[in-house]
Amino acid sequence: MASLDLETFTNGAQDPERAQMTIAAALEHITASFRKNRLYPGLAELIELTNALDTLRSNRAQYTTSLPRKLTGVDLDNRTLKFDALPTEPDIINKMFVLVDWALPLMQAVTEEGVVMFDFVTNSLNVDVVGIMPLYRDEGYALIPDERRHLLHVLRYEMSLYTADGDKYRALKTYELEPRKLSTTMPSPESIKIGLVRDHSDLPNPATYYMSTDLDFPFDETILPVAKRKLMRVLIS
Repeated sequence: MASLDLETFTNGAQDPERAQMTIAAALEHITASFRKNRLYPGLAELIELTNALDTLRSNRAQYTTSLPRKLTGVDLDNRTLKFDALPTEPDIINKMFVLVDWALPLMQAVTEEGVVMFDFVTNSLNVDVVGIMPLYRDEGYALIPDERRHLLHVLRYEMSLYTADGDKYRALKTYELEPRKLSTTMPSPESIKIGLVRDHSDLPNPATYYMSTDLDFPFDETILPVAKRKLMRVLIS
């Protein structure tokens, strides 16, 4: 299934009926994924595109009253539109906005369903500090069980600060060190942390979190991305 993006609407104005079928099929696919407890990448894709289309509709007057040009993108941070120098026929622009007006309520409804599920998973995640918490928390480890595959994922994380267009943002990067088989005889989180300190001496007293949930949901599509976002909230709190 082709992903939904801004080109679905800019190019779809050439054949609105076909574009509607494409959009409806994509939303049906994402909804089916949600019903199977798979949140990503569908939810992130929908949120980004919905925000872009909302920005596009908010700038409708600017777009239609200026010299018609080809839309190439949306700056979500500044809520402005990006144009190519190539002209676009006014009729195509009008058809694009008709398509946006038709699709946006449908997309928002599916997005809301995903957000409700995201909040449910977030609230189900327990975050426990392992050992002594250091003052420096921008680097460390997250231990996250995968109940469906009976694994414990050991992730190293790094939170960084970057600047874009004069504004400061935080980003969280993670990579997996080693998945371990879950068992009744496996080491405790405290013992795992001691082993990590021994094997990775650059973090002598790392911030370490154990994140668990009773939900038997897909790890890669739901538990992990939600856990990373919850970890980010904990780190900046």
